[in-house]
Amino acid sequence: MHPTLKILLLILLAIMAQHADLLLLALTGCVLLLLALLRQVALLRKLLLRSRWLLLTLLLIYACTTPGEYLRGWESLPLTYEGLHHGLLQAARLTVMLTGLALLLGTTPRDKLMAGIYRLIRPLRHLGISPDRFTARLWLTLHYAETERPQQKIPFWQRFERASQTRQQEIGHVRFAVPHFLPRDWVVLTVALLLTGWSLA
Repeated sequence: MHPTLKILLLILLAIMAQHADLLLLALTGCVLLLLALLRQVALLRKLLLRSRWLLLTLLLIYACTTPGEYLRGWESLPLTYEGLHHGLLQAARLTVMLTGLALLLGTTPRDKLMAGIYRLIRPLRHLGISPDRFTARLWLTLHYAETERPQQKIPFWQRFERASQTRQQEIGHVRFAVPHFLPRDWVVLTVALLLTGWSLA
């Protein structure tokens, strides 16, 4: 599958997950979870563990701030049935997105991922944005993050700036092949667009 198509599918998944009802979201999540468990269980576990506090915080915020009927037997806590429903729904949406992200990152090598990003942002060159420079700096940033272990934590945007100043001189040129869309890729994209449109209807 074309790497740009994988990125587009993740974007469409985000749109669908935000507007889909609970049944469609559950079906989509089950399919993605099954694929992730078969192919990228370690990466999925890593992403979910890193996001566990975010998921819990999201659930509690909705449960405590959404007006509605308070939980019976828990009157001392400001938890409502409506809040728990919305909190679980938002947590499920985030979990679905993390599962899709695990599949994208786990099945797409870095060079192919950069090629997909380059193909996706190439139309921005008409706005004065250089897709070549942006993709090269992003590649160098990821390379720096993987090979270096700094003593202190450095924000990602600072690594992005540093990549164009230091690592580019050491590595020289960043090259990756940009594949062409195949007919099957267009078919998959068309089906995904139709399914996304149906979920928004």
